[in-house]
Amino acid sequence: MNENIKMSAGLRRKGRKDISDIPQLSYGLTSEEAEASRRKYGSNRLTEQKTPGFAKQFFKNLNDPIIKILIAAMVINTVFSFSQNNHAESAGIFFTVLISALVTTFSEHSSGKAFARLYSSMSDTKCRVIRSGHEAECHISEIVRGDVVLLHPGDTVPADGYLLKGRIFCDESSLTGESRPAEKIASAVPNPSDTSSIYRSSHITSGSAVMLVTAVGDSTLYGAIAGELASDENISPLKERLTALARTISKIGYISASIAAAVHLADAFWFDAGQNPAIALARMCDLRFLFGELIQAFTLAISIVVVAVPEGLPMMITVLLSSNMKKMLHSGVLVRRLVGIETAGNMDILFTDKTGTLTTGNLTVVSAETAEGKFMSSSALPAPIRNRLISGAVLCSSSGNATERAVNRFHEIEMQPDENIQSERIEFDSTRKFSAALSGHTVSVRGGAEILLPYCTSYLTDSGRLMPMTDSLYTMLNTRVRSAASSSCRILLCAEGEAEILPKLKIKGPDKSTPLTFTALYIIRDEIRSEVIPSVEECRNAGIQVIMLTGDHADTARAIACECGILNSSEDEILLDGAEMRNMTDDELTEKLPEIRVISRVTPADKSRLVRIAKAAGHITSMTGDGVNDAPALKAADVGFAMGSGTDIAREAGDIVITDDNFVSITKAILYGRTIFSGIRKFITFQLTMNFAAVGVSVLGTMFGIDHPVTVIQMLWVNIIMDTLGSLAFAGEPALKEYMTHLPVSRDEHILTPSMICQILVTGCCAVLLSLYFLISPRIIRILGGSETVHLTQFFAMFIFMGIGIAFCTRTERINIFSNLRQNRAFLVIIPAVALIQLIIIYFGGEVFRCVPLSAYELLLCGIFAFSVVPCDTVRKGIAGIIRIRK
Repeated sequence: MNENIKMSAGLRRKGRKDISDIPQLSYGLTSEEAEASRRKYGSNRLTEQKTPGFAKQFFKNLNDPIIKILIAAMVINTVFSFSQNNHAESAGIFFTVLISALVTTFSEHSSGKAFARLYSSMSDTKCRVIRSGHEAECHISEIVRGDVVLLHPGDTVPADGYLLKGRIFCDESSLTGESRPAEKIASAVPNPSDTSSIYRSSHITSGSAVMLVTAVGDSTLYGAIAGELASDENISPLKERLTALARTISKIGYISASIAAAVHLADAFWFDAGQNPAIALARMCDLRFLFGELIQAFTLAISIVVVAVPEGLPMMITVLLSSNMKKMLHSGVLVRRLVGIETAGNMDILFTDKTGTLTTGNLTVVSAETAEGKFMSSSALPAPIRNRLISGAVLCSSSGNATERAVNRFHEIEMQPDENIQSERIEFDSTRKFSAALSGHTVSVRGGAEILLPYCTSYLTDSGRLMPMTDSLYTMLNTRVRSAASSSCRILLCAEGEAEILPKLKIKGPDKSTPLTFTALYIIRDEIRSEVIPSVEECRNAGIQVIMLTGDHADTARAIACECGILNSSEDEILLDGAEMRNMTDDELTEKLPEIRVISRVTPADKSRLVRIAKAAGHITSMTGDGVNDAPALKAADVGFAMGSGTDIAREAGDIVITDDNFVSITKAILYGRTIFSGIRKFITFQLTMNFAAVGVSVLGTMFGIDHPVTVIQMLWVNIIMDTLGSLAFAGEPALKEYMTHLPVSRDEHILTPSMICQILVTGCCAVLLSLYFLISPRIIRILGGSETVHLTQFFAMFIFMGIGIAFCTRTERINIFSNLRQNRAFLVIIPAVALIQLIIIYFGGEVFRCVPLSAYELLLCGIFAFSVVPCDTVRKGIAGIIRIRK
């Protein structure tokens, strides 16, 4: 039995000194006694992890690194602009922060409600108890310590306790990871052994029993494991990258601000002084003039810092995560933590379960093979063989495991355990690998072919005649067994023997003294999901190492992994046995990790160790799981995929719930995650390019004698309105299959890549040069004509139109800037809206925006000049493409 169960059981036995305070067991508790027990020992409800209230969650979301910069910029900007009554910039930043935090909070609350609905029915589950001498039905949450509970096949154990009466088999896999049902036998004394202890969340597979509840709620083993998961969440790779980006942006802002302040002071004290040292010195000695210029330089520096901050980034990330969360919900993926979507896109190693994820999870007998033929259905079997197989199913089936249920479905029989023959039965276990039962003078035996076949000295013909086993038949049966095993099938051999062999089988198992008669082979298969094979290939092409974790034998695991495409013929790929892995040191396992593809006979403890080692090696890890013991690994992984059919604790520990238990849904989550990360990078590129252009024009414009080429209110439009709308436009980028051909982003890779920096610098410099040429070129001024205000209005229009061109260039890496544009409806709506608003500002903005109406001819020329940034970026893309091809 699992060690944590042993320990928990021992602790409860030590604490059972007050067993005398439990009323007569056959009578159960009265209503008053139940209420007294509830007051003394607590209810059977698990303490829910405290979900932060809306206000607390809102302030928690303000802790984002980019948000922190925005808040700091808002405070500084407000302090140093109060004398000018110019609070537009601060107001814009305030509303950006407010909207971003509110959208994030609403999204997470919405996700929490959807998650709560996913398994809220758990609390509505009922069980049968004895209260006041009568059988009654009550909710699991109403169970108290001292209750007498009736258990039947199909029931879920509501609390911890031990059996008072009966004999059952229960599935404890959610707690122990062991798929074989455990036998539980009633104890005759009030200090039960482990064989009578039973635990919350176990599932009764067969038999009936009466149980005494000794622990409820958080005091149960299930509750104890749940409590261990209340630790703080891991810092996601995205938050780590945003923190690094915030530091980078801060440095860029400080450098730009220092340059701007220095240029302003140089202009005030040197260039305006006609480069005359005497006049410059006189100005510096004039304290009033000096102080005024220093204040203006400092204010300009603060404005540059504010301009350098990408205000739209927090909102863009929030909207992007929220919108994709809703899309994923329709694809069988429930996102509990928004950042889990992005993390899924960057994971480079996926530990996945086999049963129910790669396979359907439903074992099926695909054929029964006799010595003389192969039969696809029970009804097609020869009557003598069929009767013996059905008899063997009734005799040997007791634990109700998945294999036995598959055999029973094949023969269309319902299992009714016969209590009168229990003493004449050998139960199946993982050590002996066979079961046997006596009926009359015949012993029916079922088990692994490799265990039983060597001792089959005879066989039954299809007509029911007993014939000696021949070498040729033995060889043929061995070939069938190997062939079925290599096809990822389980093989169950059925045989018979004389009554006197049963005691020998109990002592030492089959040998030469226990001759058997071969009856038939059951070929049992857990079908691979049809969509898994292309999905696994998609993951491999995406640079994701898929490692299958299974409790199956190595041969079966190898066959299934090969069929799924996880394992191929490469000598570099490793299939590791769980026992072999546990004998390896962490360093040895780390060294072999890149080549591992399958681990058989794995335990939940192995999963946690694998996650820890993979993360320490720098991998972004993901884990699938469904049991209580899977929860620590799900929690520790960078992104945990909990199966929707699993336990509620596993779902609570996971970041993403796969509601249909399908591997394909995991690949969808990866694709959405990569789409999100790509969208974030595109928007950052766009935003920093625009901010680079705005800062460059502000700094260099002053050097060329142009005071305030872009006013504060115009900058507000560029930074707050346009960038916010731009963030929404990039949030609508479609999930393209081509993203699944990209390699995952490593944990230590900065969010700004060399390619992005190159694009920001090249396109930004192009925009700055075009802007300066537009502002100071006599030729342009002569062509466009008009007053200084008209020309500055023309520049303002050109700058915004140029921003629209940069948006088109940034949204795709292809030379065709209209590629996949139809799939981004938000972009098709928002970008034209930006252009429309710009026209409204030009014609109706007046003195507020320092604008005057322009003619259609002037607007056309401004647009043509602005979109010259597109061919400039096209050249950059072409050169970058040539470099990639040569590499």
